Amino acid sequence: MAKSKKKETKKASKAAAKPPQRSEEKAAPVAEEKPKGVFEKALAAADAKNETAAAPAAKRARDPRLPPAGTVLKKKDRHGVIRCECTVEENGIRYAGTVYRSLSAAAMVAAKDLGLSNTTANGWNFWGLTKPARHTGDPLAALDRAWERYRARADSAIASAKTDDDVRAGVKAAIARQAGAMAEISQTL
Repeated sequence: MAKSKKKETKKASKAAAKPPQRSEEKAAPVAEEKPKGVFEKALAAADAKNETAAAPAAKRARDPRLPPAGTVLKKKDRHGVIRCECTVEENGIRYAGTVYRSLSAAAMVAAKDLGLSNTTANGWNFWGLTKPARHTGDPLAALDRAWERYRARADSAIASAKTDDDVRAGVKAAIARQAGAMAEISQTL
């Protein structure tokens, strides 16, 4: 009860602090507002969001990259076994009997059903419509790694060719051919 008395006192003091309106001004009907604290403001904001969410949303344009309606998208594991699937519809993506507005929303639910701990999911990658971009890194470092792998294999081929003259001639011809290709590449720089 003490709180309601305080609120009434605050209302009365606010009303007294307002300047009187001139008679020629038309006062718009104003609903009596209660003073709002942080908690009340948060509740009001949540109510406003709920009202806008409950209102029918304007129909979004269908993404032209989506496959035609009726297409079944399958999530497969690395062995090709189907883990889950969804269906593309005109108004969204149907997964487990529910229509989602985006591939990513359906992917998040599917990931949760599969026991994955994703906090986000790119629906295009999840359902296999695109491949995730690979990090290319430093191209010079990649060339150095490729050279080291080539050199190790060439050394192994040379070591095995020491006992057989035919194999030695084949390895020598292969290395000469590859050296010629490397010379051509260096000429383009």
